[in-house]
Amino acid sequence: MQKLPPLRALQAFRYAARELSFKAAAETLNISQAAVSTHIRGLEDFLGLKLFVRLTREVKLTPEGRKLSGYVEIGFQELEKGIALFAPDSDPGHLTVAAVPSFASRWLVPRIDSFQSAHPDIRLSLQPNLQLVDFQGDGVDLAIRFGNGNYPGLECRPLLEEKLLPVCHSRLIEVEAVTPEFLAGLPWLIDESIDMEVSWKSFQNKLGVVIPDSAIKLRVTEGTTLVEAVLAGRGVALMRCSLVADLLKSGVLRCPIDISVPAEYQYYLVAPEAKFRTDKVRAFVSWINREVAQVLA
Repeated sequence: MQKLPPLRALQAFRYAARELSFKAAAETLNISQAAVSTHIRGLEDFLGLKLFVRLTREVKLTPEGRKLSGYVEIGFQELEKGIALFAPDSDPGHLTVAAVPSFASRWLVPRIDSFQSAHPDIRLSLQPNLQLVDFQGDGVDLAIRFGNGNYPGLECRPLLEEKLLPVCHSRLIEVEAVTPEFLAGLPWLIDESIDMEVSWKSFQNKLGVVIPDSAIKLRVTEGTTLVEAVLAGRGVALMRCSLVADLLKSGVLRCPIDISVPAEYQYYLVAPEAKFRTDKVRAFVSWINREVAQVLA
């Protein structure tokens, strides 16, 4: 096994190499500049080479020091990530949840009052975004993802099994009984997200009618935009039930024909395993699971 130099010496080298300043490294580590110099000389003796060129008012990395600094920086970053996964919660009264924007605005926000009423001691921050979070520098405690459940290195818990159904504004279709042929002739709004291709074919197969390209009047790749287009009466869309359940219940939107297909992607709660053990995340998970159960009841 390769013998390693003292961790403190590597820390001193890391910050001195980053700032090209022994003084800045000393301030960061809260030690004296002489101590930084001693640590770095010890590291140089351990390695048998010079890491810095010491000038009158500055220091510069040698080629070897420049190469080593990259490895040391990556090593400390990975170590910090690992420790962060298991370290105690530094802010137990503040919960940050990242969620798919469409789910956040159409499902989560209308219901969030009940969580805040039940847990007034928890300050909730909601971050709508489509990007995966790393749970390190971004401060996110829990993510609600819409996908296939494959999130390596993270705990992934099923939240909601999604289905897709045709939806339109109530004023778009005045007749009560709608045939597949009639529906196929209406203007259609299509979600071109990667997960919708198979579902769109499955829906047409179940409908028993092919919807012609000439009927497609708008193509989008984001759920919120699609909901807005349907609300504007632009046409019929195959929608995630979670995004339109409240609008269907209120009668603003309607499902013109009783056909639905399972969604290829589903909703998951995603976070490092340690995050799920914190009181604030446990409280949120318990609350949102109850809300989902009420919707499905």
